[in-house]
Amino acid sequence: MFCNKMRARIKRILQQFDEYLDEHIDVALSVTTALKKFLVSPVADILTAIIPGDMDNVIRQHLLVAVERAIDVLLISEKCRKQMDLGNKLLCLAEELQQRSPELRDALLHRLASLVAGELDGQRLKQSVYDLYTQAKYTALK
Repeated sequence: MFCNKMRARIKRILQQFDEYLDEHIDVALSVTTALKKFLVSPVADILTAIIPGDMDNVIRQHLLVAVERAIDVLLISEKCRKQMDLGNKLLCLAEELQQRSPELRDALLHRLASLVAGELDGQRLKQSVYDLYTQAKYTALK
């Protein structure tokens, strides 16, 4: 009985999935994938490294706001939340992530992608739905 209810709930959630959300998850995952690469070999400008270069300026600005809000919600470090500049917040986040185990780092990056996707989508859905779709999309891309 529990499995049937859970299956029905998952089916309802998946029916809410749309191309618009799919696009936001792709963008969010590209940011966190770039951030993960940045952690391995830092470059001079973290913002240039993680934000796709082929975006128009309006979408880029929206993405920057979404990333900043997501970092604040992630609560990885109070020190990072207190940073006023997004570049400094990202550098702080990178420093904090480098201190974590690879498994925890990946989990935090997934959560960050999910939060960014939610912000880009205007929080139309519950955060758990963004979490589910982000994980599903990431798994499908592997």
